[in-house]
Amino acid sequence: MSHSLAEAKAQPFARAKLLGLVILGLAVFCFLFALVDSAYFRFADARFPHVGASAWLATLWGVVSRAHLLVLIIPLVLWRPRQFGFQTGKIQQHWRMLLVMLLANCGVIAAYLWLTGSSTPYSGNQWLVTEIITVPVVEEAFWRGLVFSALLLALRGLYPEGASTHWAVWLCGLAFGLLHVKNVVAGVPLAFAAIQALNATIWGVVYGYARAKTESIYPPMLLHAAMNLVVILF
Repeated sequence: MSHSLAEAKAQPFARAKLLGLVILGLAVFCFLFALVDSAYFRFADARFPHVGASAWLATLWGVVSRAHLLVLIIPLVLWRPRQFGFQTGKIQQHWRMLLVMLLANCGVIAAYLWLTGSSTPYSGNQWLVTEIITVPVVEEAFWRGLVFSALLLALRGLYPEGASTHWAVWLCGLAFGLLHVKNVVAGVPLAFAAIQALNATIWGVVYGYARAKTESIYPPMLLHAAMNLVVILF
């Protein structure tokens, strides 16, 4: 009896320690990702012509600036597409939830930009293809596809399915949001990068729940694309 009681008391501590290791691993991954991503951006930017108002160059730059992610994403997705959310999943069952997410996502961003009269570094038709196709597809495939799946796999050994999903969604969303601060390297003003980070954290969590509920990567891609379209229009 005493042995079982000791095990029961030790279990939460052991679980917390393992959770700490998962969080530490995610932090190290994000740090290394930021270093590699920033270094690659500087490398590509030094060899790429100024985009200016050219839609062609902006579209090409969208692919070039994310080529290092595509090299990682494509083989894994081809290997296990369903595991990383490349399936229709339960989209039909959760279409009402997705509609609410879409309206909230676009409505909040549009209201903020309209009320503040703000514009963004990505306003302008030349960024249309990059921001509504390349960015949502690549970023969601990486974060809500690869990273979310890896976190869920690690956390399912520590928590029941529901709790592990919540942890994976929030950790993935927080990491996704905070990494937007590094956009200052790309010339984005610090104040805007901070707002971007907060916005990306909030909506990253929303996209995570869309991914988890539907078991599909397509809803997060669509939500992300819709938000970026609103940003471009303003």
